[in-house]
Amino acid sequence: MDSPRLRLPLNRDWRFLFGDELAARWPEVSVEDWYEVELPHSFGIPAGLETDFYVGFGSYRRNLDIPASWTGRRVALEFHGVFQHTEVYCNGLLAGSHAGGYSAFEVDLTPYLTAGRNVVFVRVDNRWDARLAPRAGEHVFNGGVYRDVELIVTDMARIDRHGVTLTTPQVSSAEAMVHADVRIRNDTRHDIECSVSTLLLLAGEQVASAIGTATVPARGIATAHAALVVADPELWSPDSPALYTAYTAVRTAHDGALIDEVRTSFGIRTLEFTADRGFYLNGEHLLLNGVNAHQDRAGWGDAGTRASIRRDIALIKEAGFNFVRGSHYPHHEAFAEECDRQGLLFWSEAPFWGMGGENIEGYWTASAYPPDVADQPAFEESCLAAMTEMIDANRNHPSVIVWSTGNEVFFSDDEVVAAAKALTQRMIDLAHDSDPTRPVAVGGAQRKGFDQFGDVVGYNGDGATLYQHPERPNIVSEYGSIIADRPGAFAPSYADDVQYPRAWRSGIALWCVFHHASIAPGMGRMGIVDHHRIPLRAWYWYRQEQTGVRAPNRPVASTASRLEISSDTNSIGIDGLDDARIVLTATDAEGRVVEATLEIQLEVVSGGAEFPAGRHHRLSPNNGSFVDGIGAIELRAYAAGPIVVHARAPGLPSAELVITAHGDERWDGTFRRKPAGPPSRLVGPRSTGAMPISRSRPVFASSTAPGHSAAAVTALDDGTWAAAPDDPAPELVVDLEGPHPIRRIMVRFSTTGTISDLATSEDGIHYRPAAAHHSDDAATFDADGRLARFVRARPRHPRTEIAAIEVFE
Repeated sequence: MDSPRLRLPLNRDWRFLFGDELAARWPEVSVEDWYEVELPHSFGIPAGLETDFYVGFGSYRRNLDIPASWTGRRVALEFHGVFQHTEVYCNGLLAGSHAGGYSAFEVDLTPYLTAGRNVVFVRVDNRWDARLAPRAGEHVFNGGVYRDVELIVTDMARIDRHGVTLTTPQVSSAEAMVHADVRIRNDTRHDIECSVSTLLLLAGEQVASAIGTATVPARGIATAHAALVVADPELWSPDSPALYTAYTAVRTAHDGALIDEVRTSFGIRTLEFTADRGFYLNGEHLLLNGVNAHQDRAGWGDAGTRASIRRDIALIKEAGFNFVRGSHYPHHEAFAEECDRQGLLFWSEAPFWGMGGENIEGYWTASAYPPDVADQPAFEESCLAAMTEMIDANRNHPSVIVWSTGNEVFFSDDEVVAAAKALTQRMIDLAHDSDPTRPVAVGGAQRKGFDQFGDVVGYNGDGATLYQHPERPNIVSEYGSIIADRPGAFAPSYADDVQYPRAWRSGIALWCVFHHASIAPGMGRMGIVDHHRIPLRAWYWYRQEQTGVRAPNRPVASTASRLEISSDTNSIGIDGLDDARIVLTATDAEGRVVEATLEIQLEVVSGGAEFPAGRHHRLSPNNGSFVDGIGAIELRAYAAGPIVVHARAPGLPSAELVITAHGDERWDGTFRRKPAGPPSRLVGPRSTGAMPISRSRPVFASSTAPGHSAAAVTALDDGTWAAAPDDPAPELVVDLEGPHPIRRIMVRFSTTGTISDLATSEDGIHYRPAAAHHSDDAATFDADGRLARFVRARPRHPRTEIAAIEVFE
């Protein structure tokens, strides 16, 4: 029989216009002159590595045809991610709203629908909000319905959203106990007696079953519980990602009629973080070796498809990593699904996030925690809501091994650090209550005592050296942070000896795997895979070291004679869940990839498909999209049939690629009207110069005398740094974590002292000296507005105590 539950993609046939077009919520208002877009969609398309972006409103609308057979049923939309304030209207009336840019949410359309044509209007606002997390971060914050949308049709009595919870309280090699909790919601006016059956399947074969009953009150909720035993369980791990399926069916007790059914994927495994022995999976020690990952990509920005997520996880796995940190917000649920399927352990993080530099209200450079008392209650509720939504969406995924409260929240104004800590504890308590099966981490906890919270501590940057033998289970949640463009160096990004295992350290995570857009210049180019998802040579180093697969030959210095075009697939869907990754390669007469610097024009000459800006796309060495003879971009289809793509470069024969799009609607021979890009872009505020941008930044020292941590020089507290007495060449390096135009540097001493050499660098390798002016207890250096990321100070005498290094823009 047909399932009583329908779940259909609703990504096609949307109209879009920049601005607040609220009048278009009414069906009689025409939107024929609006742009035609498909979801996922971002305000920033076509997107690159810009530091500025459109901030304001965007309006979406589409028709929704409702068959008469759906009368009396519940019809809802599930949005998997909209940044960041959303209002959803149906036939002119407000049906629901949501605040928060990274969590999925559902809107019930049932009261507003009629049989036949209906109009759905979505109003999106990505303006900075003092009361909504995140208030700060080094990503970009493009608005849009940037994740996919689904239409869900059920009976009024049904399994609730995220209503199946599966836990494994007892696991051994002989058997596993599986607890299934099924939450049933009844929106009818009558009590319902029902039976609830749960079948556990492995590779389609039943391995356990249970059946129970529940009485669900009118307009109420009831939860059915079942305990099942799986003999000889296949345990989930990165090397063997065995997945079970729980089939849950709810039927009426009196006649057995099917009310609802849901299939839930899950895994059986155990995990343990320890403070002295590291991390254990299924009772065996496992060193977590991972990366941090942002979600955006060349051209499409944050609006990646599920197919692109699948490829991202595959790139991480292929290089031999076993762990990924979802920095610094909840990712699409498909991200966890792919981690489950491909075997990648996942740190899932809430969007409570801070950023270094001067805290300036009104933009994403603000204090992580709001300094205005009036903003604090709503902000705290937004963090708690995001934590709850993240856990609800991902609790059944075996890949998720820890929840995280956020990242580097110590970048809060001093007067609210205590409040930020209290909120962190509230989020930890909430996570423990919501999911007692997993530990809770605090990410980027290397300053101001945040490492005293949580079950697991994540240390970023210099935290790897500052914290030896911590009291709590711990991980280096970020190391590396090397700015590089393709091709880059054939070398790892190790720092502070993180490559050498420590018994007490659970693992390490590279910052980062993919280039991403950032509001901070340069900070988005720290990946080992570029924005177009082409690996740098560092990625090949990791793959060779970790899997034994040798790196490919470098492109040769030869003359290009041919342009080759290929795709990762020859067939794509038109439902917004799929795409094709198009790769262009320049080769010589012998078929070798060459060091070509070509301008390549791509064009969809036939078929219903488009690049980010429409049917044309340009690859160029000038923007890093065609380097070392290789370039790539993702193509999406909106109508079925053959798609013909031509590639042209000066002096070379053109190349052609044919891909077949499959779906219900055939291409009618016309191309759609697409926005050329945002109508305006907002540039973030510059530092006022009142506060040093070095505050709480990482510091690296040649050595450290007992009780004189290097972190003191950017903490601006009462501590000092001094080198070890036997250090022959004392040295401090402050990392500003990205290039800044430096105006002035102050080095303050505890009593008296001098600096023999102070210099700045963009890359940490080539340094340029700065002119000095000394006083009794400080030295001032004129940095003449130069661009620099690193500041290096060498005291003249080994016993010099440095109280602070302050760097001003």
